[in-house]
Amino acid sequence: MKHGWLSFVFSGSLFMMAGVAAHGQGPGGGRSPGGPPGGRGPGGPPGVGGPGGAGGPASNSGASAASSPAVRSSVRTANGIKLGPPGRWWDDHAVSATIGLRKDQQKKMDAIFDASKPAIISTYQTFQKEQTNLNAVSSASQVDKAKMFAAIDAVNQARAALQKATTDMLLQVRQQLDAEQIGKLEKLP
Repeated sequence: MKHGWLSFVFSGSLFMMAGVAAHGQGPGGGRSPGGPPGGRGPGGPPGVGGPGGAGGPASNSGASAASSPAVRSSVRTANGIKLGPPGRWWDDHAVSATIGLRKDQQKKMDAIFDASKPAIISTYQTFQKEQTNLNAVSSASQVDKAKMFAAIDAVNQARAALQKATTDMLLQVRQQLDAEQIGKLEKLP
Protein backbone atom coordinates (compact mmCIF):
# COMPACT_ATOMS: atom_id res chain seq x y z
CA MET A 1 0.00 0.00 0.00
CA LYS A 2 2.89 2.26 -0.89
CA HIS A 3 0.72 4.90 -2.56
CA GLY A 4 -2.67 4.03 -1.02
CA TRP A 5 -3.63 7.37 0.53
CA LEU A 6 -2.44 9.46 -2.39
CA SER A 7 -4.16 7.13 -4.85
CA PHE A 8 -7.32 7.72 -2.87
CA VAL A 9 -6.88 11.52 -3.08
CA PHE A 10 -5.87 11.28 -6.72
CA SER A 11 -8.92 9.19 -7.64
CA GLY A 12 -11.19 11.56 -5.71
CA SER A 13 -9.80 14.56 -7.54
CA LEU A 14 -10.18 12.81 -10.90
CA PHE A 15 -13.78 11.94 -10.13
CA MET A 16 -14.25 15.54 -9.09
CA MET A 17 -12.87 16.72 -12.44
CA ALA A 18 -15.04 14.23 -14.31
CA GLY A 19 -18.13 15.49 -12.50
CA VAL A 20 -17.45 19.08 -13.50
CA ALA A 21 -16.79 18.11 -17.12
CA ALA A 22 -19.77 15.80 -17.41
CA HIS A 23 -22.29 18.05 -15.74
CA GLY A 24 -20.95 21.49 -16.66
CA GLN A 25 -22.02 22.72 -13.26
CA GLY A 26 -20.83 25.71 -11.32
CA PRO A 27 -20.19 26.03 -7.60
CA GLY A 28 -21.67 23.12 -5.71
CA GLY A 29 -23.17 21.56 -8.83
CA GLY A 30 -26.75 22.09 -7.67
CA ARG A 31 -26.16 20.62 -4.22
CA SER A 32 -25.48 22.43 -0.99
CA PRO A 33 -22.80 25.13 -1.42
CA GLY A 34 -19.31 23.66 -1.60
CA GLY A 35 -20.40 20.10 -2.28
CA PRO A 36 -18.16 18.12 -4.61
CA PRO A 37 -19.18 18.12 -8.28
CA GLY A 38 -21.17 15.15 -9.48
CA GLY A 39 -21.72 13.98 -5.90
CA ARG A 40 -18.26 12.46 -5.97
CA GLY A 41 -14.91 13.25 -4.42
CA PRO A 42 -14.27 13.98 -0.77
CA GLY A 43 -17.13 12.59 1.27
CA GLY A 44 -18.62 10.90 -1.79
CA PRO A 45 -19.64 7.28 -2.19
CA PRO A 46 -17.52 4.53 -0.62
CA GLY A 47 -14.13 4.17 -2.21
CA VAL A 48 -14.33 7.59 -3.87
CA GLY A 49 -14.01 10.12 -1.06
CA GLY A 50 -10.96 11.67 0.51
CA PRO A 51 -9.00 10.57 3.54
CA GLY A 52 -11.31 9.54 6.33
CA GLY A 53 -14.24 9.39 3.92
CA ALA A 54 -16.48 6.40 3.51
CA GLY A 55 -14.86 3.36 2.07
CA GLY A 56 -11.43 3.67 3.67
CA PRO A 57 -8.15 3.69 1.79
CA ALA A 58 -8.20 2.31 -1.72
CA SER A 59 -6.13 -0.65 -2.76
CA ASN A 60 -3.21 0.00 -5.06
CA SER A 61 -3.04 -3.47 -6.56
CA GLY A 62 -5.02 -2.69 -9.71
CA ALA A 63 -6.43 -6.21 -9.58
CA SER A 64 -9.94 -5.52 -8.32
CA ALA A 65 -12.98 -5.77 -10.53
CA ALA A 66 -13.71 -2.08 -9.94
CA SER A 67 -10.39 -1.15 -11.53
CA SER A 68 -10.83 -3.11 -14.74
CA PRO A 69 -11.17 -0.94 -17.84
CA ALA A 70 -14.57 -2.46 -18.64
CA VAL A 71 -15.98 -1.28 -15.29
CA ARG A 72 -14.61 2.24 -14.86
CA SER A 73 -14.84 5.05 -17.33
CA SER A 74 -12.04 7.29 -18.50
CA VAL A 75 -11.44 10.71 -17.07
CA ARG A 76 -11.88 13.68 -19.38
CA THR A 77 -11.07 17.31 -18.79
CA ALA A 78 -13.69 20.00 -19.33
CA ASN A 79 -12.43 20.46 -22.90
CA GLY A 80 -12.79 16.73 -23.67
CA ILE A 81 -9.16 15.60 -23.48
CA LYS A 82 -9.11 11.97 -22.41
CA LEU A 83 -6.49 11.50 -19.70
CA GLY A 84 -7.02 7.79 -19.09
CA PRO A 85 -8.87 5.73 -16.53
CA PRO A 86 -9.03 7.11 -12.98
CA GLY A 87 -6.33 6.30 -10.48
CA ARG A 88 -2.92 4.81 -11.17
CA TRP A 89 -4.07 3.19 -14.40
CA TRP A 90 -0.51 2.38 -15.46
CA ASP A 91 -0.38 -0.13 -12.56
CA ASP A 92 -3.55 -1.87 -13.77
CA HIS A 93 -2.45 -5.07 -15.52
CA ALA A 94 -5.40 -5.07 -17.92
CA VAL A 95 -4.83 -1.46 -19.00
CA SER A 96 -1.05 -1.80 -19.31
CA ALA A 97 -1.44 -4.99 -21.37
CA THR A 98 -4.11 -3.42 -23.59
CA ILE A 99 -1.99 -0.40 -24.49
CA GLY A 100 1.35 -2.25 -24.49
CA LEU A 101 2.94 -0.31 -21.63
CA ARG A 102 6.61 -1.13 -21.00
CA LYS A 103 8.23 -1.47 -17.56
CA ASP A 104 10.52 1.52 -18.19
CA GLN A 105 7.46 3.66 -18.96
CA GLN A 106 5.77 2.49 -15.75
CA LYS A 107 8.87 3.42 -13.73
CA LYS A 108 8.90 6.92 -15.25
CA MET A 109 5.18 7.28 -14.53
CA ASP A 110 5.74 6.20 -10.92
CA ALA A 111 8.50 8.81 -10.58
CA ILE A 112 6.18 11.51 -11.97
CA PHE A 113 3.45 10.41 -9.57
CA ASP A 114 5.85 10.52 -6.60
CA ALA A 115 7.19 13.94 -7.59
CA SER A 116 3.62 15.26 -7.88
CA LYS A 117 2.54 14.07 -4.41
CA PRO A 118 3.36 17.26 -2.48
CA ALA A 119 1.43 19.54 -4.85
CA ILE A 120 -1.59 17.24 -5.08
CA ILE A 121 -1.77 16.66 -1.33
CA SER A 122 -1.35 20.34 -0.55
CA THR A 123 -4.01 21.47 -3.01
CA TYR A 124 -6.37 18.72 -1.86
CA GLN A 125 -5.98 19.82 1.77
CA THR A 126 -6.60 23.44 0.78
CA PHE A 127 -9.72 22.40 -1.12
CA GLN A 128 -11.03 20.50 1.91
CA LYS A 129 -10.29 23.45 4.20
CA GLU A 130 -12.11 25.90 1.92
CA GLN A 131 -15.04 23.52 1.55
CA THR A 132 -15.28 23.18 5.34
CA ASN A 133 -15.20 26.97 5.66
CA LEU A 134 -17.98 27.35 3.08
CA ASN A 135 -20.11 24.80 4.92
CA ALA A 136 -19.59 26.72 8.17
CA VAL A 137 -20.48 30.06 6.55
CA SER A 138 -23.58 28.64 4.88
CA SER A 139 -24.88 27.00 8.05
CA ALA A 140 -24.79 30.19 10.13
CA SER A 141 -28.16 31.36 11.43
CA GLN A 142 -27.70 34.69 9.65
CA VAL A 143 -25.80 34.08 6.42
CA ASP A 144 -23.58 36.99 5.41
CA LYS A 145 -23.85 37.31 1.62
CA ALA A 146 -20.35 38.79 1.19
CA LYS A 147 -18.78 36.03 3.31
CA MET A 148 -20.76 33.38 1.43
CA PHE A 149 -19.64 34.64 -1.97
CA ALA A 150 -16.02 34.95 -0.80
CA ALA A 151 -16.15 31.39 0.51
CA ILE A 152 -17.61 30.15 -2.79
CA ASP A 153 -14.79 31.90 -4.66
CA ALA A 154 -12.21 30.32 -2.35
CA VAL A 155 -13.67 26.84 -2.92
CA ASN A 156 -13.64 27.34 -6.67
CA GLN A 157 -10.06 28.60 -6.64
CA ALA A 158 -8.97 25.62 -4.52
CA ARG A 159 -10.84 23.23 -6.82
CA ALA A 160 -9.15 24.76 -9.88
CA ALA A 161 -5.71 24.47 -8.24
CA LEU A 162 -6.39 20.81 -7.45
CA GLN A 163 -7.55 20.12 -11.01
CA LYS A 164 -4.46 21.84 -12.41
CA ALA A 165 -2.08 19.90 -10.15
CA THR A 166 -3.72 16.59 -11.05
CA THR A 167 -3.94 17.40 -14.76
CA ASP A 168 -0.29 18.50 -14.80
CA MET A 169 0.72 15.12 -13.43
CA LEU A 170 -1.54 13.23 -15.87
CA LEU A 171 -0.17 15.16 -18.84
CA GLN A 172 3.39 14.33 -17.77
CA VAL A 173 2.36 10.67 -17.45
CA ARG A 174 0.72 10.78 -20.89
CA GLN A 175 3.94 12.19 -22.41
CA GLN A 176 5.63 8.88 -21.58
CA LEU A 177 3.43 7.11 -24.15
CA ASP A 178 4.05 6.84 -27.86
CA ALA A 179 1.36 7.78 -30.40
CA GLU A 180 0.11 4.21 -30.81
CA GLN A 181 -0.26 3.75 -27.04
CA ILE A 182 -2.13 7.06 -26.76
CA GLY A 183 -4.53 5.87 -29.46
CA LYS A 184 -5.16 2.64 -27.56
CA LEU A 185 -5.59 4.55 -24.29
CA GLU A 186 -8.17 6.81 -25.87
CA LYS A 187 -10.15 3.81 -27.14
CA LEU A 188 -10.57 2.44 -23.61
CA PRO A 189 -14.13 2.82 -22.30
